[in-house]
Amino acid sequence: MNSLSLTSRLLLLSLLFILIPLISWLLLAKFEKDIERDAMAESKEQAQILAGFVNQLLQTDRSLQQKFLNTSQQEQFPIALKETAVLIDGFSDEWYPYQSATARIHNFGQDARLTLIEDKDFLYGLFEVEDNSIVYRKRLDLAGLSDKIALVLGSYQMQFLPMAPGKVPALRQTADGYREVTPVYAVWQERTEGYQLEFRVPQSLVGKTISADITDIDRAQSGVALQGIYSFTNFKSLSLHSRLQSGVLSLLEPEQYRLTLTNTRGEVLYQFGQLHTDIRGNWRNRIWSSAIKEKTNDSLLGKKSISSVSLDLAFTGRTQSEVVNATQLSAFARVYKPLYSQNRLVGMMILESSPVNDKLQLRDFWLRFLLLLGLVWGLFIWWLVKQSRRYSQRIMELRDLTEGSISEEGQIRYVIDMDEEFDDEVSDLTNSFSLLTTRLKQYHDYQAKLVARLNHELRTPIAIIRSSLDNINRESLPADELQLIDNAQSGAVRMSQTISRLSEANRLEQAIRGADKEPFDMIPVLRELAVAYRTNWTDHAFELVIEPEETRILGSKDLFVQMLDKLISNAVDFDNKSKPITISLTRKERQLVLRVNNAGPTIAKKHLHDVFSLMHSSRKHSNQHLGLGLYVARLIASFHGAKVYAENKLDDPGVTINIVWRNKHFTASP
Repeated sequence: MNSLSLTSRLLLLSLLFILIPLISWLLLAKFEKDIERDAMAESKEQAQILAGFVNQLLQTDRSLQQKFLNTSQQEQFPIALKETAVLIDGFSDEWYPYQSATARIHNFGQDARLTLIEDKDFLYGLFEVEDNSIVYRKRLDLAGLSDKIALVLGSYQMQFLPMAPGKVPALRQTADGYREVTPVYAVWQERTEGYQLEFRVPQSLVGKTISADITDIDRAQSGVALQGIYSFTNFKSLSLHSRLQSGVLSLLEPEQYRLTLTNTRGEVLYQFGQLHTDIRGNWRNRIWSSAIKEKTNDSLLGKKSISSVSLDLAFTGRTQSEVVNATQLSAFARVYKPLYSQNRLVGMMILESSPVNDKLQLRDFWLRFLLLLGLVWGLFIWWLVKQSRRYSQRIMELRDLTEGSISEEGQIRYVIDMDEEFDDEVSDLTNSFSLLTTRLKQYHDYQAKLVARLNHELRTPIAIIRSSLDNINRESLPADELQLIDNAQSGAVRMSQTISRLSEANRLEQAIRGADKEPFDMIPVLRELAVAYRTNWTDHAFELVIEPEETRILGSKDLFVQMLDKLISNAVDFDNKSKPITISLTRKERQLVLRVNNAGPTIAKKHLHDVFSLMHSSRKHSNQHLGLGLYVARLIASFHGAKVYAENKLDDPGVTINIVWRNKHFTASP
């Protein structure tokens, strides 16, 4: 965690937003359970009210009593209530809510389905037929074989014989031949595995029974041939189970309820309402529609008789209730309420209530919340990353400015400017560093001027002291006083040398800082210097080892030569001449290393860094040595972007001076 950047830490912290949708999902599940519990309580209250209403009807409506007391029930074809808009176009998109009321048959290896729905004005129907070879009528006189559907509603018979996909007329046979029934509107459309016929018939033409036959004509080698005729009614008429024919019971239609009335044998007499409404209108609800479609089971819609443990218990006279699909989104409440006529149990009222719409509204709100949360979270992350990168960039710029403002020798290069653009913590830190570098600059200038003032002010008094000591008549003085005069003269000489060292070091620093930089190749320079060193120090051996073919650095050739002269001079002073003084140039990974090796006494480990300090000398007799050699070498190395350090040899006695460049400092272009 401590190694992460500011941006990474903020992004990791922002991931806590993920807990919000997780917590909201847990709350959503709790709220859905509360909705189911409230729906069950409401269903029980509604069932009590509706049962009282039906019991009153049983007391006054003899026809209704006969329905419940009839021992035999005619086979019926169910018709569902039209509760959604239906466009007669030959396609089945709008028929999704009515699939549970679809009748199916299987003949000649092919399937066919018929669905009927109604309102007060029309009866709507949808045939879905599998047909591997559709044969259309080719002539207007109806001669020849073609695929067709015959529909009989009571005594009103009509046929659909299409000549092509699209609108198809409903033809009725009369004494004068076939004529079109204009109030009937139908559309025939092909599909991948067959065809669909969607039709609409006015209620005035609908009787009390229904039969429907399908004629399948297929193509053969000799032309066309009859494949077969099959019917949804086994070639007999069935009673239409229409809710609109139930008279006053249609007033019992509740919204989001399904009401089912049975006799004492569990035979369904009436059924009203749509338990699960069409939820595909809202695109967000389509996420859950497949769950409702696949998980919904144990529905009573379209069943002719009902048998269950709860129903049997309810026939004992006790109201029963249960939750169907309890763990699913499609869970709904079911209440069994006994019905009585003159204190005699004659049937059962089953009221089903689905809170799915309330759940969908809750989930719709949850989705809206997640979308809004995602948008806000995305904007927050974008702003957070932008601000963190901005702060990180400013911090890195301040770091670079701070590192560049002070050299490795502690010299102040420049003063950091005040930050007047922003007014935050980074700006305060920048201003603090600006004040710090300003004070360091002032202190450095004070030191530089102090050396010049000391040099100017002390040289004259020291000269006077030295001349006065020289003018003293030494012949008339005793030996002990002569020793005191010699000590005073020695101190004056050392003071003069110290002032000279400080003055020279100050001049060297100013000269190095003011030098111009230009790229040059150090290899030819090293070769020329090696020849010069062999000529100047004939009693010492020199060895030059160069690995790279070309090495260009940015700096001053004259200062580079001066730096190497200081290093060689130091090596010659301490060399015991047992081995050659080696000058080596090697390139290791992303570094360039220049080494000067000499055989001689080693340096104490605690003094390895001090050898580059001002006025430090390891010589036994350093009175005449200013101790500036390695100090100047370090200044010049820093000027060339290199670091210098000393180390003792591991295998042999001697010391190695290393000058190291990073890659960015030794790839200068010519």
